[in-house]
Amino acid sequence: VAFWSLSYFFWQTSLSYTNALFWTKTLMAFAIFIPVFYLHFVFAWLGILKEKKTLLVLTYLVFFTFLLLDVFTSQFIAGIKPVLTFKFWPNPALFFHPFLIIWIASVIYASYLLYKTQKNATGFKKIQAKYILFGMIIGFIGGSTNYFLWYEIPVVPFGNILVAAYVGMTAYAIVKHRFLDIR
Repeated sequence: VAFWSLSYFFWQTSLSYTNALFWTKTLMAFAIFIPVFYLHFVFAWLGILKEKKTLLVLTYLVFFTFLLLDVFTSQFIAGIKPVLTFKFWPNPALFFHPFLIIWIASVIYASYLLYKTQKNATGFKKIQAKYILFGMIIGFIGGSTNYFLWYEIPVVPFGNILVAAYVGMTAYAIVKHRFLDIR
């Protein structure tokens, strides 16, 4: 998320098409792996990593394929153009559409597992699951507001600030509720 944010900054401050396209591809290279890292984290935290190993490996392979398409082809990002007040905004290419569907499905599945745990757990596990789920939902909803403009839906990505809220929620869970047994 930090590398996505840094690349996002360089993209938005770019002065040329070439530079903006480079930083757009870079930020997407980091964004591609956010849901699979989230899924991996949830599996590990819930102690189901071994039983979900095949699904996790398959998910990594799918997202790695999208990474290769992003970095080496124009079949993920077709280009960039002015949209609303933004001088450079990406256009989705053929493989961006299935990527976004799988990206959303991965986030929903991992969040569902956390929700189920939060409902059934007790003690610290319940509190930790609640805070991490709430923080993740805020972060993903906030970051997802970027995708509207990809499809020329005139919604400004105002939710980006919520990505910082997710970091704050995670920090709070660590400090207050010993999330991940960090003291």
